[in-house]
Amino acid sequence: MQFRRLAVSLVALLAMALAAAASPMKQDKKTSDPVAGQYEGTAKSEALGDIPIKVDLKNNNGKLSGSIDTPQGAAPITDGTFADGKVTLKFDAGGNEGTVTAQMKDDKIVGTWTLAGQNGTLELKRAAMMAAKPAAPSTPAAPAGGAKSSAKDPLTGEWDGTAEVQGMTVPFTLKLAVDGEKVTGESTSAQGTAAVSKGTWAAEKLAFTLETPNGNITFTGGLKAGKLEGDFDFAGQMQGKWSATKK
Repeated sequence: MQFRRLAVSLVALLAMALAAAASPMKQDKKTSDPVAGQYEGTAKSEALGDIPIKVDLKNNNGKLSGSIDTPQGAAPITDGTFADGKVTLKFDAGGNEGTVTAQMKDDKIVGTWTLAGQNGTLELKRAAMMAAKPAAPSTPAAPAGGAKSSAKDPLTGEWDGTAEVQGMTVPFTLKLAVDGEKVTGESTSAQGTAAVSKGTWAAEKLAFTLETPNGNITFTGGLKAGKLEGDFDFAGQMQGKWSATKK
């Protein structure tokens, strides 16, 4: 989970909570365009802190398109306008619509954002024209060879899960592997992929942590009638319920 994609993604939960590497973006060649190009900056909020973001904007006679990249993954811009120095954007963060309302000031875009009940300010600066080098993706631990579970190991395998966050339902997938009382694997959502760390399975209780740039998401739970159910806590700022069913 990511959560950035259970953090953007859990607010960007998730949402923007949201440990996937941001994809590289191409610089718009039309340097004479007042708004098109690549921008880098920070989105701020009281709940999530400072979130580094990159924005790739394309301008077609005042209609804007492109993408917004966060540490939890990319969110496509679904609608946008540019007129009289004003920038408005709508973007899709894992099925949740976010908005940006801002002004162009020299080579900066300064304004506010909203997403899934969260809001804050942002400031973006036009990036220097240089080729972006893709970051080497991390390789989280995953179940080896698609190992099958046994009666003594009901956890190993893939699980379809959902997290309930402030009225939102965030889907994710869990891949788990058990070695004694140690649990490893990964979680994937629309906001990205994060490795399972500090995972334990003892006395029929499951606990693990997903580490995201905006804080750790801790999960606890148990197995009830073949279904995982429990609670999560996102950096002490958001709490909720989660559940998962084996594929």
